[in-house]
Amino acid sequence: MSCKDKMKLKWLNKNATFDQLVLAGDIGGTNTNLALVGVKNGKFTIVVEAVFPSQEIACLGQPIKELLSAAKNERADLATSRGCICAAGPVAQNCCKLTNLNWDIDGNALSKEVSTDIHIINDFLGISYGIPTLDVNNPDQVFAFKHTNGSVPAPQKATKAVIGPGTGLGAGFLTWNGTDYIPNSSEGGHLTFAPFDEESQSFRDYMKKRLGEVPDVEVLVSGTGIQNLYEWRRDTKGLPNSGAWAEIESAKPTDRPRLISKLADSDPDAASMIILFVKMLARYASDISTLLLPFGGLYLAGGVAQKELKWLVEDNLFMKYYEMAYNRNIKPLLAQMPVYLIKDYSISLYGAANACLLATSPAE
Repeated sequence: MSCKDKMKLKWLNKNATFDQLVLAGDIGGTNTNLALVGVKNGKFTIVVEAVFPSQEIACLGQPIKELLSAAKNERADLATSRGCICAAGPVAQNCCKLTNLNWDIDGNALSKEVSTDIHIINDFLGISYGIPTLDVNNPDQVFAFKHTNGSVPAPQKATKAVIGPGTGLGAGFLTWNGTDYIPNSSEGGHLTFAPFDEESQSFRDYMKKRLGEVPDVEVLVSGTGIQNLYEWRRDTKGLPNSGAWAEIESAKPTDRPRLISKLADSDPDAASMIILFVKMLARYASDISTLLLPFGGLYLAGGVAQKELKWLVEDNLFMKYYEMAYNRNIKPLLAQMPVYLIKDYSISLYGAANACLLATSPAE
C-alpha cells in the first residue's frame, strides 16, 4: 500500500495566486500535515494540504513526493524548491528525534530525496513563527479576551509570548528588533509550578509525592495534566459511582481528558476539574506575562485551550485569575496586555512557511 492510499488531499484555495510558494509541514503524533503555501503581499494562503496518519507512515520522502505530484497534476505552477517542516521533538543539525513516533526526520537526507531544500524546526518554534502571520482582528483566526474592566488592549510593536497546552506544555516568545519579529525557543513549560489556593496546593503536593520531585507546570497544566488532575481527584476525594465515571476510569489515560471535557457540561465534579485547570493555566499565563511583558500580545495555542474556550470565557474566569496580583504595580501592567487564543489550526503550517522565507536555516 502506498502513501497515496492513506493520503487525504484537501484543496483549500485551488485558484490562489502567489508571489512565492513553499512546502510546509507539521508532524504530530497523530497526523502528518503537508501543504503548499502561497505567499503574496505578506499574506499566507494554504493552496493544498495533504494529511497522512503519522503512525502508518515511516518517513516523509514518499508523502512529500506524492503531494508535489498530485498538486502539479492540477496546476503546473505548483512547484517549489524549498520547504520547512516543524516536528514535535528536539532538533539538532537539521534532524529531529520525534517524541511520539518511531521514525525520525533527517532534513539533509530528505532534501536530496525530494530535490527540495528542506529545513527542520521544533513544532513550538513553528507556532512562534506563525504568530506574525495572524490577523488579530480576524475572529476566524484569533479570539481576543476582554479584561475584567471590559477593555481589549491593542497590540504594540513589542514582545509577543505564546504558551501552548497540548499533550505537553510549550512556551516561546518573539522579540521586536525595530523591523521584524524574531522567534525564540524556550523550555518555559518546565518552570516550577506555583500553587495559589488550597486545591492547587493539594494537586501539587500529590504530584510531588508521586514523582519524588517538585513538579513543573507541564505536569499539571496540559492534556497530561488533566489526566493527572483526574487521578488526584479520584485518589484524594473520590468520584461519583456512575457509568460515565466508570467509562473514564476504564479508558486509556490519553482519552480521559476528552471524556472529562465532554462530561463537564453536565457533571459538577468534571466541571470542577476543568475550572481548576483554567485557573492554573491563567496563573501560569500571568507568570509568563510578568516575566516577558508581552505588550505585543500573549497568545494561547494548543488543542486543549481551543477545546476549553467555553470554560475560559465563562464568568470571565481565565482573565480574573490572569489579572490576580498582590503587587499594586504589577496588576495595572497585566491589564494592559493583549491576550488572545489562536483558533486557526493551520498556525503551524503558516509558521513553517514563514520560517522558510525568513531564514535560510531557522535558529533552533
